[in-house]
Amino acid sequence: MNEHGFIKSVHSHLPSSVYKWKIRDTYTGGIPDVFYAGPQCMMFIEYKYVKNFPVRSKTNIKCNISALQQHWLQRMHSQGHKVAVVLGVGREAVIMLDKRWCKPIAKEDFLKNSLSIKQIAKWIENTCI
Repeated sequence: MNEHGFIKSVHSHLPSSVYKWKIRDTYTGGIPDVFYAGPQCMMFIEYKYVKNFPVRSKTNIKCNISALQQHWLQRMHSQGHKVAVVLGVGREAVIMLDKRWCKPIAKEDFLKNSLSIKQIAKWIENTCI
């Protein structure tokens, strides 16, 4: 699986009542991967995907959010919009809120807080609807 496949898997579990737009803008840097909307809110999510955990058990998992992406997410957040980074590894992921994406996450913290693809979709649904 790659990032595109991961996002597609999440979207396959979302109801049609959640509007989703996979943003592909080759002219503007930093824009998050997906825009979601429902009666409760509009939300931007940047997805990051790593195929495998680092080999060493003590190695942290890096999000690799660019400065432009951080700026974009912070700007939307400061204007009252919901933003998140979803870091996927394999078929599990963590939802990172409130600038947690700026720091690498320890493998053990990832495993302790990871959610399945279905659970990620349910969180998006519950947030938007």
